[in-house]
Amino acid sequence: MKNSKLLIPILISIIISFTGCNIELESSAVDTNTYLNQGITSSDIYDTNAEKIFISPFNFGHTDFGKLILIHINNHPTIKTVELVVQKDKKGAFVVVFYHNGKVENYINPDVTLDKKYLKPNFDWVIAETQDFDFTFEDTKQGLAVTFDVKIKTGEHIKIKLKENQTTLKRYAFLATIGADLNEVKRFPFIFLSNAGFIPIENTEIDFKIDDKPMQITKVPIKVEGEKCFKVVYSLNPLAFFWNEERNANFKIEHKTDDIVYELFDNSGFQEIKSITYNANNHKSTYRFSPSFPLISAMKNNTEVNGKFSLGVDNIEGIIGGEYTVKKENENILIKFEPKKCWQPMRGKDWVSAYTYNAIVRVISNDSLNIKSEWIIEK
Repeated sequence: MKNSKLLIPILISIIISFTGCNIELESSAVDTNTYLNQGITSSDIYDTNAEKIFISPFNFGHTDFGKLILIHINNHPTIKTVELVVQKDKKGAFVVVFYHNGKVENYINPDVTLDKKYLKPNFDWVIAETQDFDFTFEDTKQGLAVTFDVKIKTGEHIKIKLKENQTTLKRYAFLATIGADLNEVKRFPFIFLSNAGFIPIENTEIDFKIDDKPMQITKVPIKVEGEKCFKVVYSLNPLAFFWNEERNANFKIEHKTDDIVYELFDNSGFQEIKSITYNANNHKSTYRFSPSFPLISAMKNNTEVNGKFSLGVDNIEGIIGGEYTVKKENENILIKFEPKKCWQPMRGKDWVSAYTYNAIVRVISNDSLNIKSEWIIEK
Protein backbone atom coordinates (compact mmCIF):
# COMPACT_ATOMS: atom_id res chain seq x y z
CA MET A 1 0.00 0.00 0.00
CA LYS A 2 1.38 3.32 -0.97
CA ASN A 3 0.45 6.90 -0.46
CA SER A 4 1.88 10.20 0.60
CA LYS A 5 0.60 11.00 4.06
CA LEU A 6 3.96 12.53 4.73
CA LEU A 7 2.78 15.83 3.30
CA ILE A 8 3.96 19.03 4.69
CA PRO A 9 0.87 20.07 6.61
CA ILE A 10 1.96 17.56 9.26
CA LEU A 11 5.65 18.01 8.99
CA ILE A 12 6.02 19.34 12.51
CA SER A 13 3.69 16.96 14.29
CA ILE A 14 6.17 15.80 16.93
CA ILE A 15 5.19 12.95 19.23
CA ILE A 16 6.16 13.28 22.87
CA SER A 17 6.20 10.16 25.02
CA PHE A 18 9.29 10.67 27.15
CA THR A 19 9.10 9.73 30.81
CA GLY A 20 12.38 11.41 31.67
CA CYS A 21 12.80 14.98 32.85
CA ASN A 22 14.06 16.85 29.80
CA ILE A 23 14.11 16.68 26.02
CA GLU A 24 17.27 17.89 24.31
CA LEU A 25 16.76 18.90 20.70
CA GLU A 26 19.52 17.51 18.50
CA SER A 27 20.43 18.18 14.87
CA SER A 28 22.44 15.03 14.08
CA ALA A 29 22.10 11.34 14.85
CA VAL A 30 25.44 9.98 13.63
CA ASP A 31 29.02 11.18 13.32
CA THR A 32 29.69 10.70 9.63
CA ASN A 33 33.46 10.55 10.18
CA THR A 34 33.09 7.29 12.11
CA TYR A 35 29.76 6.02 10.79
CA LEU A 36 30.81 6.23 7.15
CA ASN A 37 34.05 4.34 7.49
CA GLN A 38 33.37 1.21 5.49
CA GLY A 39 36.43 1.18 3.26
CA ILE A 40 36.53 0.61 -0.50
CA THR A 41 34.70 -2.02 -2.54
CA SER A 42 36.92 -4.45 -4.40
CA SER A 43 36.95 -3.72 -8.12
CA ASP A 44 36.56 -7.48 -8.65
CA ILE A 45 32.78 -6.93 -8.59
CA TYR A 46 33.04 -5.28 -12.01
CA ASP A 47 33.07 -6.80 -15.47
CA THR A 48 36.05 -5.25 -17.24
CA ASN A 49 34.33 -5.82 -20.59
CA ALA A 50 31.10 -4.07 -19.57
CA GLU A 51 30.15 -0.68 -20.93
CA LYS A 52 30.68 1.85 -18.17
CA ILE A 53 27.36 3.69 -18.27
CA PHE A 54 27.01 6.11 -15.37
CA ILE A 55 23.61 5.53 -13.78
CA SER A 56 22.12 7.29 -10.78
CA PRO A 57 18.97 5.40 -9.74
CA PHE A 58 17.98 8.17 -7.32
CA ASN A 59 15.44 10.97 -7.53
CA PHE A 60 14.94 14.03 -5.38
CA GLY A 61 12.33 16.67 -4.69
CA HIS A 62 11.85 19.78 -2.58
CA THR A 63 9.01 22.03 -1.48
CA ASP A 64 9.33 25.47 0.06
CA PHE A 65 6.79 26.37 2.73
CA GLY A 66 8.09 29.58 4.24
CA LYS A 67 7.16 29.19 7.92
CA LEU A 68 4.65 27.28 9.97
CA ILE A 69 3.27 26.69 13.42
CA LEU A 70 1.25 23.76 14.75
CA ILE A 71 -0.90 23.96 17.90
CA HIS A 72 -2.31 20.96 19.78
CA ILE A 73 -5.47 21.32 21.89
CA ASN A 74 -7.16 19.10 24.48
CA ASN A 75 -10.81 19.98 24.90
CA HIS A 76 -12.54 19.90 21.51
CA PRO A 77 -14.67 16.85 20.69
CA THR A 78 -13.51 16.52 17.07
CA ILE A 79 -10.48 18.78 16.45
CA LYS A 80 -7.09 17.90 17.91
CA THR A 81 -4.59 20.12 16.08
CA VAL A 82 -4.54 23.25 13.96
CA GLU A 83 -1.66 24.46 11.81
CA LEU A 84 -0.89 27.69 9.97
CA VAL A 85 1.51 27.72 7.02
CA VAL A 86 2.61 31.01 5.45
CA GLN A 87 4.55 31.21 2.20
CA LYS A 88 7.72 33.27 1.92
CA ASP A 89 5.87 35.96 -0.02
CA LYS A 90 3.79 36.52 3.15
CA LYS A 91 0.65 36.49 0.99
CA GLY A 92 -0.14 32.85 0.39
CA ALA A 93 -1.30 30.96 3.48
CA PHE A 94 -3.35 27.95 4.49
CA VAL A 95 -4.76 26.51 7.69
CA VAL A 96 -4.75 22.76 8.28
CA VAL A 97 -7.31 21.25 10.66
CA PHE A 98 -6.58 17.77 12.02
CA TYR A 99 -9.46 15.71 13.43
CA HIS A 100 -9.43 12.89 15.97
CA ASN A 101 -10.91 10.54 13.34
CA GLY A 102 -7.89 10.96 11.05
CA LYS A 103 -9.52 13.36 8.62
CA VAL A 104 -7.63 16.49 7.59
CA GLU A 105 -8.98 19.67 6.00
CA ASN A 106 -7.01 22.40 4.26
CA TYR A 107 -8.34 25.95 4.06
CA ILE A 108 -6.31 27.95 1.57
CA ASN A 109 -6.37 31.61 0.66
CA PRO A 110 -6.42 32.83 -2.97
CA ASP A 111 -2.70 33.70 -2.93
CA VAL A 112 -1.42 30.17 -2.34
CA THR A 113 0.95 29.23 -5.16
CA LEU A 114 1.99 25.88 -3.71
CA ASP A 115 1.36 22.83 -5.86
CA LYS A 116 -1.99 21.55 -4.55
CA LYS A 117 -0.77 17.94 -4.67
CA TYR A 118 1.09 18.67 -1.45
CA LEU A 119 -2.21 19.48 0.25
CA LYS A 120 -4.15 16.35 -0.73
CA PRO A 121 -1.96 13.28 -0.31
CA ASN A 122 -4.82 10.79 0.12
CA PHE A 123 -8.56 10.41 0.60
CA ASP A 124 -8.39 11.50 4.23
CA TRP A 125 -7.01 14.86 3.18
CA VAL A 126 -9.17 17.42 1.41
CA ILE A 127 -8.91 20.98 0.25
CA ALA A 128 -12.05 22.09 2.03
CA GLU A 129 -12.35 25.50 0.43
CA THR A 130 -10.63 28.69 -0.59
CA GLN A 131 -11.28 31.73 1.57
CA ASP A 132 -9.58 35.05 2.16
CA PHE A 133 -8.99 34.69 5.90
CA ASP A 134 -7.05 37.08 8.13
CA PHE A 135 -3.63 36.05 9.44
CA THR A 136 -0.31 37.39 10.72
CA PHE A 137 2.91 35.50 11.40
CA GLU A 138 5.75 37.69 12.63
CA ASP A 139 9.10 36.94 14.20
CA THR A 140 9.88 39.73 16.66
CA LYS A 141 12.71 40.42 19.11
CA GLN A 142 10.50 38.93 21.83
CA GLY A 143 9.50 35.87 19.79
CA LEU A 144 6.57 34.91 17.61
CA ALA A 145 3.39 36.90 17.11
CA VAL A 146 0.75 34.84 15.31
CA THR A 147 -2.95 35.39 14.60
CA PHE A 148 -5.52 33.90 12.27
CA ASP A 149 -9.27 33.66 11.95
CA VAL A 150 -10.78 31.00 9.71
CA LYS A 151 -14.27 29.56 9.31
CA ILE A 152 -14.39 25.80 8.74
CA LYS A 153 -17.01 23.65 6.99
CA THR A 154 -18.93 22.96 10.19
CA GLY A 155 -19.56 26.69 10.47
CA GLU A 156 -17.23 27.02 13.45
CA HIS A 157 -14.79 29.92 13.68
CA ILE A 158 -11.23 29.14 14.73
CA LYS A 159 -9.48 32.19 16.15
CA ILE A 160 -5.95 32.23 17.48
CA LYS A 161 -3.77 34.92 19.01
CA LEU A 162 -0.30 33.95 20.17
CA LYS A 163 2.41 36.29 21.40
CA GLU A 164 5.74 35.49 22.97
CA ASN A 165 7.27 37.96 25.42
CA GLN A 166 10.66 36.36 25.86
CA THR A 167 13.79 38.13 27.04
CA THR A 168 15.99 35.57 25.30
CA LEU A 169 15.11 33.45 22.28
CA LYS A 170 16.29 29.88 21.81
CA ARG A 171 16.07 28.40 18.34
CA TYR A 172 17.05 24.91 17.24
CA ALA A 173 17.25 22.62 14.23
CA PHE A 174 15.98 19.04 14.26
CA LEU A 175 14.40 16.34 12.16
CA ALA A 176 10.61 16.33 12.05
CA THR A 177 9.12 13.02 13.13
CA ILE A 178 6.24 13.12 10.68
CA GLY A 179 6.98 9.62 9.48
CA ALA A 180 6.52 8.04 12.90
CA ASP A 181 2.74 7.68 12.58
CA LEU A 182 2.54 6.87 8.88
CA ASN A 183 1.71 3.45 7.50
CA GLU A 184 2.34 4.16 3.83
CA VAL A 185 4.32 6.70 1.81
CA LYS A 186 5.35 7.39 -1.77
CA ARG A 187 8.65 9.04 -0.87
CA PHE A 188 10.86 9.25 2.19
CA PRO A 189 9.86 12.14 4.50
CA PHE A 190 13.19 13.90 4.97
CA ILE A 191 11.83 17.04 6.60
CA PHE A 192 14.27 19.16 8.58
CA LEU A 193 13.07 22.00 10.79
CA SER A 194 15.52 24.87 11.05
CA ASN A 195 15.13 28.03 13.12
CA ALA A 196 12.59 26.02 15.06
CA GLY A 197 11.43 25.13 18.53
CA PHE A 198 8.63 24.71 21.05
CA ILE A 199 6.72 27.65 22.53
CA PRO A 200 7.57 28.17 26.25
CA ILE A 201 4.67 28.42 28.69
CA GLU A 202 6.27 31.23 30.66
CA ASN A 203 5.90 34.71 29.15
CA THR A 204 3.65 33.53 26.32
CA GLU A 205 0.10 34.72 25.70
CA ILE A 206 -2.20 32.31 23.84
CA ASP A 207 -5.86 32.91 23.13
CA PHE A 208 -7.29 29.97 21.15
CA LYS A 209 -11.04 29.89 20.65
CA ILE A 210 -13.43 27.82 18.56
CA ASP A 211 -16.81 29.52 18.29
CA ASP A 212 -15.77 31.77 21.17
CA LYS A 213 -15.12 28.79 23.46
CA PRO A 214 -11.59 28.87 24.93
CA MET A 215 -9.46 25.88 23.99
CA GLN A 216 -6.95 24.27 26.33
CA ILE A 217 -3.49 24.15 24.77
CA THR A 218 -1.71 20.82 25.21
CA LYS A 219 1.46 20.95 27.29
CA VAL A 220 4.57 18.85 26.78
CA PRO A 221 4.67 16.49 29.79
CA ILE A 222 8.36 17.14 30.46
CA LYS A 223 10.70 20.06 29.93
CA VAL A 224 12.13 20.87 26.51
CA GLU A 225 15.69 22.20 26.75
CA GLY A 226 15.04 22.96 30.41
CA GLU A 227 11.79 24.87 29.85
CA LYS A 228 8.16 23.99 30.37
CA CYS A 229 6.55 24.24 26.95
CA PHE A 230 3.26 24.06 25.18
CA LYS A 231 2.92 21.36 22.55
CA VAL A 232 3.19 24.12 19.99
CA VAL A 233 5.94 23.58 17.45
CA TYR A 234 7.12 26.06 14.85
CA SER A 235 9.74 26.42 12.16
CA LEU A 236 10.69 29.67 10.50
CA ASN A 237 12.52 27.78 7.78
CA PRO A 238 11.28 24.22 7.27
CA LEU A 239 13.42 22.38 4.73
CA ALA A 240 11.28 19.76 3.04
CA PHE A 241 13.26 17.35 0.89
CA PHE A 242 11.83 14.24 -0.73
CA TRP A 243 14.01 11.24 -1.47
CA ASN A 244 13.40 8.41 -3.93
CA GLU A 245 9.77 8.80 -4.93
CA GLU A 246 8.29 5.47 -5.97
CA ARG A 247 8.54 4.70 -9.66
CA ASN A 248 7.34 2.09 -12.11
CA ALA A 249 8.34 3.22 -15.59
CA ASN A 250 11.11 3.63 -18.13
CA PHE A 251 13.38 6.65 -17.77
CA LYS A 252 16.02 8.38 -19.81
CA ILE A 253 19.43 8.15 -18.20
CA GLU A 254 20.36 11.66 -17.11
CA HIS A 255 24.08 12.34 -17.08
CA LYS A 256 23.90 15.88 -15.73
CA THR A 257 21.37 18.25 -14.19
CA ASP A 258 21.94 21.73 -12.81
CA ASP A 259 20.46 20.98 -9.39
CA ILE A 260 22.35 17.74 -8.65
CA VAL A 261 26.09 17.49 -8.03
CA TYR A 262 27.89 14.13 -7.82
CA GLU A 263 31.15 13.49 -6.01
CA LEU A 264 32.67 10.46 -7.70
CA PHE A 265 35.28 7.94 -6.62
CA ASP A 266 37.45 6.27 -9.26
CA ASN A 267 37.65 2.59 -8.34
CA SER A 268 40.14 1.19 -10.86
CA GLY A 269 38.45 3.04 -13.70
CA PHE A 270 34.88 2.49 -12.49
CA GLN A 271 33.16 5.70 -11.38
CA GLU A 272 31.30 5.20 -8.11
CA ILE A 273 29.09 7.70 -6.29
CA LYS A 274 30.69 8.96 -3.08
CA SER A 275 28.05 11.61 -2.45
CA ILE A 276 25.12 13.39 -4.07
CA THR A 277 24.15 16.98 -3.34
CA TYR A 278 20.69 18.14 -4.36
CA ASN A 279 20.34 21.94 -4.53
CA ALA A 280 16.99 23.69 -4.23
CA ASN A 281 16.00 27.23 -3.26
CA ASN A 282 19.42 28.13 -1.84
CA HIS A 283 19.49 25.01 0.32
CA LYS A 284 20.90 21.55 -0.21
CA SER A 285 20.45 17.98 0.90
CA THR A 286 23.47 15.70 0.83
CA TYR A 287 23.49 11.90 0.54
CA ARG A 288 26.78 10.18 1.38
CA PHE A 289 27.74 6.54 0.84
CA SER A 290 30.43 4.30 2.33
CA PRO A 291 31.72 2.46 0.49
CA SER A 292 30.85 4.55 -2.55
CA PHE A 293 27.68 3.50 -4.35
CA PRO A 294 28.77 1.13 -7.14
CA LEU A 295 28.65 1.64 -10.89
CA ILE A 296 25.63 -0.63 -11.28
CA SER A 297 25.84 -0.89 -15.07
CA ALA A 298 29.18 -2.72 -14.86
CA MET A 299 28.58 -5.10 -11.95
CA LYS A 300 29.16 -8.79 -12.58
CA ASN A 301 26.27 -11.18 -12.18
CA ASN A 302 25.77 -12.53 -8.65
CA THR A 303 27.83 -9.80 -7.00
CA GLU A 304 26.76 -7.74 -4.00
CA VAL A 305 27.80 -4.53 -2.24
CA ASN A 306 26.80 -3.66 1.33
CA GLY A 307 27.39 -0.26 2.86
CA LYS A 308 26.12 2.64 4.90
CA PHE A 309 24.68 6.02 4.00
CA SER A 310 23.84 9.30 5.67
CA LEU A 311 21.54 12.20 4.89
CA GLY A 312 22.35 15.81 5.71
CA VAL A 313 20.97 19.30 5.10
CA ASP A 314 23.06 22.39 4.35
CA ASN A 315 26.05 22.23 6.73
CA ILE A 316 24.48 19.69 9.11
CA GLU A 317 25.70 16.15 8.49
CA GLY A 318 24.44 12.82 9.80
CA ILE A 319 20.80 13.75 10.36
CA ILE A 320 19.86 10.22 9.30
CA GLY A 321 22.06 7.15 9.03
CA GLY A 322 21.30 3.82 7.42
CA GLU A 323 22.43 0.81 5.42
CA TYR A 324 22.24 -0.06 1.75
CA THR A 325 22.59 -3.19 -0.38
CA VAL A 326 23.10 -3.53 -4.13
CA LYS A 327 22.86 -6.93 -5.85
CA LYS A 328 23.23 -7.93 -9.49
CA GLU A 329 20.96 -10.82 -10.47
CA ASN A 330 20.98 -11.55 -14.20
CA GLU A 331 19.56 -8.43 -15.90
CA ASN A 332 18.25 -6.92 -12.68
CA ILE A 333 20.00 -4.69 -10.18
CA LEU A 334 18.33 -4.96 -6.77
CA ILE A 335 18.73 -1.94 -4.50
CA LYS A 336 17.69 -1.69 -0.86
CA PHE A 337 17.95 1.28 1.50
CA GLU A 338 17.19 0.87 5.19
CA PRO A 339 17.30 4.02 7.34
CA LYS A 340 18.42 3.05 10.85
CA LYS A 341 19.30 6.04 12.98
CA CYS A 342 17.79 9.46 13.63
CA TRP A 343 17.19 11.90 16.46
CA GLN A 344 13.69 11.80 17.87
CA PRO A 345 12.02 13.24 20.97
CA MET A 346 10.31 10.00 21.98
CA ARG A 347 11.78 6.88 23.49
CA GLY A 348 12.05 3.57 21.70
CA LYS A 349 13.07 2.34 18.31
CA ASP A 350 14.09 5.06 15.86
CA TRP A 351 11.06 5.74 13.67
CA VAL A 352 13.11 5.77 10.47
CA SER A 353 14.04 2.12 10.99
CA ALA A 354 10.49 1.11 10.04
CA TYR A 355 11.17 2.26 6.48
CA THR A 356 12.68 0.18 3.68
CA TYR A 357 13.18 1.23 0.07
CA ASN A 358 13.33 -1.54 -2.55
CA ALA A 359 14.07 -0.97 -6.21
CA ILE A 360 14.62 -3.17 -9.24
CA VAL A 361 16.64 -1.42 -11.94
CA ARG A 362 17.15 -2.80 -15.42
CA VAL A 363 19.30 -1.13 -18.06
CA ILE A 364 17.43 -1.09 -21.36
CA SER A 365 19.97 0.75 -23.50
CA ASN A 366 22.81 3.25 -23.23
CA ASP A 367 20.32 6.04 -22.58
CA SER A 368 17.34 4.40 -20.86
CA LEU A 369 16.49 2.22 -17.89
CA ASN A 370 13.49 0.77 -16.13
CA ILE A 371 12.88 1.34 -12.41
CA LYS A 372 10.30 -0.36 -10.22
CA SER A 373 10.50 0.86 -6.65
CA GLU A 374 8.47 1.16 -3.47
CA TRP A 375 8.71 2.18 0.16
CA ILE A 376 7.60 -0.36 2.75
CA ILE A 377 6.81 0.50 6.37
CA GLU A 378 6.93 -2.29 8.95
CA LYS A 379 6.23 -1.28 12.54
